[in-house]
This record gives sequence, C-alpha cells and structure tokens, in this order.
Amino acid sequence: MGKKTLPALHLAAASDNLRPALCHIEILDGIATATNGSILARLNLSEYSTLPDEAIRALNGKLIHRDVWQEIQDVDLIEVNGDVIHVENGGVKADYNIACEFQFPNYHSIIEAVAKSTFEKKTFVCFNPKHISIANKLFPGENLICRFYENNDMVVFFPSGDAKGFLGIMPIKITDEEATLDFTLS
Repeated sequence: MGKKTLPALHLAAASDNLRPALCHIEILDGIATATNGSILARLNLSEYSTLPDEAIRALNGKLIHRDVWQEIQDVDLIEVNGDVIHVENGGVKADYNIACEFQFPNYHSIIEAVAKSTFEKKTFVCFNPKHISIANKLFPGENLICRFYENNDMVVFFPSGDAKGFLGIMPIKITDEEATLDFTLS
C-alpha cells in the first residue's frame, strides 16, 4: 500500500468546536502537528505524504482544519497559493480557503521536556486503546516502539528505524489497585 497524499493526522486533532484551535493541524518547517489535548502527533511530511516539496514549503506556518485535511487526504493533486489549497481528484476540482485566526497551542516545551528526560521503567500505564489505533493508522505496516520517560507523563510511540514522526499519548491516571489483574479471570 502506497503513501497517501496526506497522513491520517486529522485523527489526532480534536473534533469538538469547544476547542477550535485543537481542531487544526499545524504545518511548520515541513512537520505537521495535531493534538486533541490527550495525544500529540508530529510527522515529517516529506516522509509521510506524497506532497511535493513546493507544496510543503507553501504550507509553512498554516493551520488546516481537521475536516479539510480529511477531505483532501487522498486527492491526486494539491497546490497551495497563499491561504487557498487547490485540489484535484479524478475530474473534480475544489478550492479550500484555510485562512484562520487561531493560534495553535504551544507544545514545544512539552516535547523539549520529554526529549531531555531519561528513560523510565514503569510497572504499568493506562491509556485509551483508540489512541493506539491512531498510531496504527499513522504508521501502517511499521513496528512501533513505545517509550516511557522519567518525570514526564507522555508515552511516545514511534516507528522503529529512522523515525520521522511520533505519537505522544498522555496516560490516564489510575491507582495501583486498579492496575491489578486476577489471572484466574474468574
């Protein structure tokens, strides 16, 4: 299966209108970032899309709403002219105005703190299995590494090898008692 025009990053963005900035995907220096507040996904578009370099450069500094991203995820052609994305798919042509006044959340300090942390050995971690499904859709057919960091809650999933993207998941807080398994299953 070949790469899609755009990776399924819309799955990592918020889908509610209460947090409109989180409903967007940010493109900055060729890296696309999406978050819903519980997960944070970042992918290098040169590696995880079929966008030409000029389109990636033209998208620098732009925010694209998750619904637009989903609609144009697998089109034949994407051209960017200012705040307008022109797409063609088969014989259908469409233009999307992506101008918006939202400021994407500042996630850089979170990433920096996690990146500077040493690895940790945990006895358990709890998270929503839907988030693993998103990791599977972002990195189909690749083995995933799950990394834990000291003094940081984010658990990071990334493909093995020369990773050019990752999905960070904020675990759900539970007690040791809640993380006990009765192996008899009775």
